Amino acid sequence: MGPPEPGAGSSDGPRVFPRVPFLGYPFEVRARGMTCAIRLRNLSCGGASGLCDEPLDVGSFVILRLEAGCFMEAEVRWVDRMNVGLKFTRPLAPAVVRRLHEAHGMLLTTRAGR
Repeated sequence: MGPPEPGAGSSDGPRVFPRVPFLGYPFEVRARGMTCAIRLRNLSCGGASGLCDEPLDVGSFVILRLEAGCFMEAEVRWVDRMNVGLKFTRPLAPAVVRRLHEAHGMLLTTRAGR
């Protein structure tokens, strides 16, 4: 069993926003006076998860720079080594998720015969 996803805690109830996969594109994170990068695995209107360059503490708050002028505050909900789950303090607009996915996300394809 892997780490819980952002917003998956028992006190939060079921996930509200669907996740979209990412290829590991790096986004800037600001935390505790430092700047590092997170390579996203997935993103939703409610949060994100990925591999972070620097260790983060559960319960700490970070600022995630998703695109020019789009900064999201998020709480670190879980940590598994350098993998982290973030829950945004306010939902991200669905149009922003779509735009980021089109620019940096994963294209899902199927193979013939599968």
